[in-house]
Amino acid sequence: MELTKKEIFHKLWPFFTYKLLKGACFITSITFFLFFNEKGIDFFKASTFLSLLFLLPVFFEIITGGIADTLGRKFSVLVGIAGEMIIISGIIISSNYFLLLFLFALWGIFTTFSSGADDAWAIELIPKEHQDKIIDYYYSLSSSLYSLGMILAGVLSSLFLTFYTDRSIWLIRLFFVITILVVLSFTKENFIKEKHNASGLKIFFSNLRNGFSHFLKNNNTFYIILGEFFATIALVGIGSVALQKYSLQAGLLENNWGYIYSLSATAGIFIPLLAMRLSRKFLNQKTYLIIVFALQIVLYLLASVLLNPFFAAILIFLHNTFEDAFNPVNSSFFQKEIPANIRATLSSLRSTMLGLSAFIGTITSGYFANAFTGQITIGFFAILFIPAILSYTKIKAPTSQN
Repeated sequence: MELTKKEIFHKLWPFFTYKLLKGACFITSITFFLFFNEKGIDFFKASTFLSLLFLLPVFFEIITGGIADTLGRKFSVLVGIAGEMIIISGIIISSNYFLLLFLFALWGIFTTFSSGADDAWAIELIPKEHQDKIIDYYYSLSSSLYSLGMILAGVLSSLFLTFYTDRSIWLIRLFFVITILVVLSFTKENFIKEKHNASGLKIFFSNLRNGFSHFLKNNNTFYIILGEFFATIALVGIGSVALQKYSLQAGLLENNWGYIYSLSATAGIFIPLLAMRLSRKFLNQKTYLIIVFALQIVLYLLASVLLNPFFAAILIFLHNTFEDAFNPVNSSFFQKEIPANIRATLSSLRSTMLGLSAFIGTITSGYFANAFTGQITIGFFAILFIPAILSYTKIKAPTSQN
């Protein structure tokens, strides 16, 4: 007997609330540099904070994923959120650069406690016989709610900056984080610790070993992560420095960027739901993802030869919406390939690779955009979708997708 959407929502509403508020936490990103400028910290120093948030998870994702598979997903997620709450409080009251650097380094580590473990916690609440179909619903609705949260972040940011200060923005984020902590604290978990004589440390290393073994021996898992690696380098490389430099060179006024962002975030509410339906009803998830990559190559190669404000606006919108069309389907595709007992470990391995590829994309984009034009930089990154496509062609689609 299939679960109704009402029954699914009843089981998973804390995680849907979590996704909505995580999107709303984007509120601090909108005026990130202005906030630290008021503290007397220049743009370069403030950028080092972001680099730590980006790089530190690469070294801790797998370890904390193993902890989640050993001690429980709820324990791991709550530790990560509680750590974020304490760190944000410190960021709000501190103006010392080195103390802030330390706080952001800690933040980068604490984010790894919840990444991967949060989805693993939610998915394990779904009865196994229903997981195949409900995972698609979970990821598509989660993505839509995250986009709704980002729209809320933009509206609240504008309203509070009109009447208050940049500090109020961080206080709002602190409120969101506290709300998440309270909601998830009262959420149950289906994690069952295996009964055996091995110590927790042995279980931890056993999960790590099994996770790496599955990654290396299971071709589908390997090629999904490899394809994502190249695609993420391209997406982050284009979406960071390259896209902004291109927009400036195209003559798109900076005060119009926010409107385009809001429009794409609004579309992001509906696109994941449409993407999941298309990937299941008319194609299969593997074929759908390859088509999305191919369309992005066409878009970014067009950008390498066209330069005008109208196309720049289209480019920003489509770049953001392509991510919404790709991420939920790909995450669902990945989750169907991995065993439950090492789900968090493999999710963290995936997050590690994504963090590393995002770091490479950002650094490379900064170098190319500084040395060349935005068009050349975007054209370069468009080529990286080719190895992503080749990786996905080697994936054997899950039985449910054939």
